[in-house]
Amino acid sequence: MSRQELVAAATAAGIAKASSTKSADLEAALKKMKATKKESSGKRGRPTVEGSARQARLAARAERAAANGGVVKRGRPAKAKVEEA
Repeated sequence: MSRQELVAAATAAGIAKASSTKSADLEAALKKMKATKKESSGKRGRPTVEGSARQARLAARAERAAANGGVVKRGRPAKAKVEEA
């Protein structure tokens, strides 16, 4: 890997002052970052339970949004403004 490619890869990886760091140190840092980086499955957090009350509420909200063109109004309605002529 050339010096320019190494600096570009280090900068993309978020290493500060990559252009003024020695090539050997950059290679070591990039190798360490690759070793510690884990493959992610894309799913994070708690798994969803399909029969739960929350999932039923979310499905009902999505259904309302689809029926109204993607808009679900929440909260109290605003007081109508009356314009006097």
